[in-house]
Amino acid sequence: MAVLAGRNADIYLATGSGTAMTGEATTSLGGNVYQITDAARRAINPNASLTVLDGSTPIPSSRYQVAYGSGKIYLQAAPAGTVTVTGEFLTLSKVAQATDWTLDVQPVLEEVQVFGDSWKSRARVGGDATCTFARFYNDNYFHTSATSYYVINCYADYAGGVRWMFGAVQNSMSVNTGENETIKENVSFSVHGVLDYVNT
Repeated sequence: MAVLAGRNADIYLATGSGTAMTGEATTSLGGNVYQITDAARRAINPNASLTVLDGSTPIPSSRYQVAYGSGKIYLQAAPAGTVTVTGEFLTLSKVAQATDWTLDVQPVLEEVQVFGDSWKSRARVGGDATCTFARFYNDNYFHTSATSYYVINCYADYAGGVRWMFGAVQNSMSVNTGENETIKENVSFSVHGVLDYVNT
């Protein structure tokens, strides 16, 4: 297995208003998972309304989950017709002056022990993730966009396309400095929707 150098890593993101797409075609990946066919339109804008259609019938949002970073729709049941997407897509750009990022992925566990059990038992009921990155302070972008949803790509190897893609909501932003030091900024996010991994 090749060892990846940190200098090849990067982080890209986008938020705010995007470009409208109507009746955007999808491709079936099997297992009731559908992905927007046009790779340039797969970063679905979490800030905009989204409609997933089975033929001409809108699918209730309670019956699917969205991977905002990779343009995938995870349906609970097989569709009767062609799956299309109406909403907005974003164009991601490189985060200025970024120096490092951390992605923590963990299960959501619920205790399921009953009377008489002497040890706790747990069941995995979902997944969760948080992302934090640091950069040299550049502007007040994350202060003014604090209430927005984002689409984020965390690259382990930008040239090789090794990355984690996800929608996110900002948790916090901090700026720190000291005498004779550069000003640094740390931004933290929680995942929104499905976290996807790509190695292409």
